[in-house]
Amino acid sequence: MKTYQFCFNNNNKTLAILFWFFTTLLTITLTTTIVVIPSEAYFPSWLLLLSFPLMLISIYRLYKVASKRKSIEIITLNKEGFTSSCFGSVLFSDIRAIKIPAREISLLGGVNYDYYKRTEADTPHLVISITTYDGKILHWVLEEWGGFYNSKADFLIFFEFLTALTDQLYQLYYDNKPTCNYLKILDENGSWEKD
Repeated sequence: MKTYQFCFNNNNKTLAILFWFFTTLLTITLTTTIVVIPSEAYFPSWLLLLSFPLMLISIYRLYKVASKRKSIEIITLNKEGFTSSCFGSVLFSDIRAIKIPAREISLLGGVNYDYYKRTEADTPHLVISITTYDGKILHWVLEEWGGFYNSKADFLIFFEFLTALTDQLYQLYYDNKPTCNYLKILDENGSWEKD
């Protein structure tokens, strides 16, 4: 039994982030306008007493909601399947399809991290999904290295999990065939679907 722990971007918080982002934008604009335009006719001075605390509250709420968007994933892999702390248990035989952005994964596995520091090349943005026969879709989004959500270590741990997952699926379905595809079972587009 092997355990993998990494951070990923939890898209469930997107609506709350958008709400607090626009609220913050509105309150900053209102507060700045009240301070810059000193005319009593347009904005009474008591409005500043209301808008300034609202601006601080909305900035704080935006920060809190954005920081909760990062979720910790702990995956325990065994011979029959894996257990995800965010998505539950999945058997290898229940996996119907895998979709991985092959270009970004190959950049992750094949090009040194220092390359991205020296060049203008985009760092990987990985959107990975695993679909099961019961219709459940496991969806992980890993952002850029060193970004708000993930570190280089998160990518390496997740890549190690993908390698172990595809090895298990290869042994389950293609054990007698030679490996010629990326991560043993994926095609050049980063997809796999059970026949």
